[in-house]
Amino acid sequence: MTRLRTLWLAPHRPLFLAAGSWALIALIWWQWGAALGLPAPELGTWGLWHGHEMLFGLGSAAVGGYFLTAAQGWRGSDPLSGRPLMALVALWCLARAALVLAGLRPEAPLGLIQPAALAYFLVLAGLLAREAVLARRWSKLGFGAGILAYGLAETLYLRAALTETLPDAATMVRVGWMFFAIKISIIGGRMVPAFTLNWLRQAGITVPDPAPRPVLGWVALGLLWTALGLTFAGEETVSALCLIGAGIAQALRLAGWRGWAGRGNLLLLLLHATFGWLALGLGLVGLARLGLLPIAEMDALHALTMGAMSGMILSLAARAAAPRDGGPLRARPTMALAFALVWSAALVRLGAPLIGAFDGVAVAAGLWCAGWISFLAGYLPTVTGPLARPVFSGPRASAPQVVQIRMPQ
Repeated sequence: MTRLRTLWLAPHRPLFLAAGSWALIALIWWQWGAALGLPAPELGTWGLWHGHEMLFGLGSAAVGGYFLTAAQGWRGSDPLSGRPLMALVALWCLARAALVLAGLRPEAPLGLIQPAALAYFLVLAGLLAREAVLARRWSKLGFGAGILAYGLAETLYLRAALTETLPDAATMVRVGWMFFAIKISIIGGRMVPAFTLNWLRQAGITVPDPAPRPVLGWVALGLLWTALGLTFAGEETVSALCLIGAGIAQALRLAGWRGWAGRGNLLLLLLHATFGWLALGLGLVGLARLGLLPIAEMDALHALTMGAMSGMILSLAARAAAPRDGGPLRARPTMALAFALVWSAALVRLGAPLIGAFDGVAVAAGLWCAGWISFLAGYLPTVTGPLARPVFSGPRASAPQVVQIRMPQ
């Protein structure tokens, strides 16, 4: 029992576990629920429930796990733990129960579903804002504001799906994945060159330092925000061009980060590949929106959701679960396999509309589930016991720092 209590020592432990579990459960239910004798969940349509639970179910747990764990560094405090963390996870579970109810009982009132779904985002935003204020890091208030915007997007998504009012549900699907594209651009744009530089110095590799290229980062973000606004306005052509431009800017950033020089560190190489999925996905979605690809936009966006979003979640979780022996972080074999399976699923799903010999969507779903099973096999053993810090990066000293944190009573 004491060991089980250590699950609640830091937010990334239960929330990444929840994200991985729901990535598996929700997909199995959506793809094979009928064959298993389960009622099909719908949110207006079966596809909208699936999209919601990937973007706002899986995604929200991972976002909470990352930001709350990272926030401890703003003022050098202990991470959220114990009963407050349990309460936050309970709110996430309440939101999943509300969406299952909405999927199974279309007559359930929106006034019941939306508050249960929104509560997690409000509390998460409040916790991040509190950390920013206590640390007097006023720029960090933007993270809490971003979570509020995320929650607002979910509210509009539910309203569109359940009441068929404007903005329409297809628009809100676009908004949901754009939120993650923006976050990956910000987080990955700082993390990838910083971790690469640290690795190159530790390994003694003599190549020019990774170039952060902040101007390209601002250009990419500006184009993404512009595309978001134009999407709301229903402007297809210019928004698509902005997405293609953002993808090119992200690719140019990635090209300057010396990824090939870090190939000796698998976790680092996978982080570079994740950012590559972001650049590729933005370009594919933009081209599909213009009608220049043989697949629809809703098919192309899986490069962003299954490739970039899932890759970022796996990258962060794999770092948190990496063995700590004083040297660079190493990917567990099960985590490396998870990347391979999930990204194979992304490739098959992208090609599914062009495949006639077999059901590409079902094959992609099977690969996806196998990937998240592999993730859980590697992550579960690491969510109890002493908490190693820093969580997402290897220690710069010669020995790992292991911190024992007492559970609040």
